[in-house]
Amino acid sequence: MLTIFTIVLNGEPYISKKLEIFQKLTIPWQWRIVEGVSNPINCTRWCRQVPDKWHKNFVSIDGTHEYLQNLKHPKVSVHWQNNPFNGKIEMVNRALEGVGCGVVMEQDADEFWTEKQMEDVYGLLIDRTPGTSAQFFCNYYIGKKIVVSRSGLGAYPYEWYRAWKWGEGIEFTSHEPPILNHQPIRIPRGITEEMGLVFDHFAYSTKNQVEFKEDFYGYAGLLKSWEELQQSHGPIRLNRFFAHVQDRSVVDDAT
Repeated sequence: MLTIFTIVLNGEPYISKKLEIFQKLTIPWQWRIVEGVSNPINCTRWCRQVPDKWHKNFVSIDGTHEYLQNLKHPKVSVHWQNNPFNGKIEMVNRALEGVGCGVVMEQDADEFWTEKQMEDVYGLLIDRTPGTSAQFFCNYYIGKKIVVSRSGLGAYPYEWYRAWKWGEGIEFTSHEPPILNHQPIRIPRGITEEMGLVFDHFAYSTKNQVEFKEDFYGYAGLLKSWEELQQSHGPIRLNRFFAHVQDRSVVDDAT
């Protein structure tokens, strides 16, 4: 079984597009979704509390909650609550409650894989030792731009562990970055890239996403800088626009 999990707050316009892809899978699968606000503790203690303007009774305000309320599918389960979760790790472990074996994939609402890629990830991990993790590269979109550098933003060494061989007693001890209590083998993204396992990540693609990151992460002036970046022509250094980027990341015009 391939278990895909998503923790989400305000996941439109992306989350409602994911099921159509999952339904093309030819392997057994399920999608576990946990929606809502989490308190900034443990692995996300450096974040800010989600401002009230971004939720109503601790669920989404952009249509995500209504979509999930109406999502009736035998392979999909959804959970939300009317109070904050005790950190994102509680949301993750709630999503994976009762999953005893198989392959687990994390997919945020704005992350997209093809059905073939997901089946290849499943094939890569299904016969591995429980706890084995796989790391990936992604096509990292910033509005009309895409990060083209191979290190820095969108490709930090600790990022994009997105799939694991699951087993009894396995659980997450951290969500950012994702770390298991038992991780005997890590498959590097150089190997997964050779297999064509590079996913699309629309991380800064909409105005709402950028405005939320400005509020949640405390990136002052991010929206204004993002709008200026959209008017530029690449390739160009991202740190000319994003003050929180301290590396030499380069973006170019997305084709």
